[in-house]
Amino acid sequence: MAMTRPLLVTALVSLALPAARADGAQFTINPTRLTLSARSTSALLTIQNDGPTPIRLQVTTHAWAQSAAGQMELGATEDVVVFPTLLTLQPGERRKVRVAVMAPPGDVERTYRVFLEELPPVAAPGSQGVAVQMLTRVGIPVFLQPAKVTNRAVLGPATVEGGALKFRIDNVGTTHFVPDTIHVLGLSATGETVVDKSVDGWYILAGGRREYDLQLGSADCGRVRSILLQFRVGETAFERRLATPAGTCTP
Repeated sequence: MAMTRPLLVTALVSLALPAARADGAQFTINPTRLTLSARSTSALLTIQNDGPTPIRLQVTTHAWAQSAAGQMELGATEDVVVFPTLLTLQPGERRKVRVAVMAPPGDVERTYRVFLEELPPVAAPGSQGVAVQMLTRVGIPVFLQPAKVTNRAVLGPATVEGGALKFRIDNVGTTHFVPDTIHVLGLSATGETVVDKSVDGWYILAGGRREYDLQLGSADCGRVRSILLQFRVGETAFERRLATPAGTCTP
């Protein structure tokens, strides 16, 4: 019988915890975010195999940008180097990967991603059949601080159209930030809460923006007479109230 090749399934996971394990993965990474500077141009990632079998990992680097919808945009870069780029860890083994930035700091923060991708295991001689295996790809944010660090968010225009709240957060500083949970309340004429929605914050890179389109659908949307938008970036609180005299159901 001819040997068949394994069927492989790949998962893409982005982590933002001090140390974490991706779903389906058998390895942990610490830390899961790196901040480098002119004074500290390299750092170490510690990888540990927590599973019962050996694992093989490939390490790659990418420039990191974002679309206005918050989607990750990756590009080629020679600014960041890693060593080693390939490693095999036995069960319980721990290895370190050095990440170094070769570019000088700019006027705004430079952002990158280091990916650790699990490679298929080496097939045992004479193995047959089809195997379904989850292979994990973990992205580690890498930030190169600018020469002068400023953190400033601006809440752009906000409107209610067709039952949705549309607004924008601009990053006009020189470093990234992560807004706290964005909270949206739809209030009746008497101040009663009719709509209560929230959006988890995520990275907004220096010089970038994030556009939000939050559906406010509710059986009581015709009772809404104002929308209250609230969130924080660091120590700064943002709040905006929009009047909706016809409710939020109207086109």
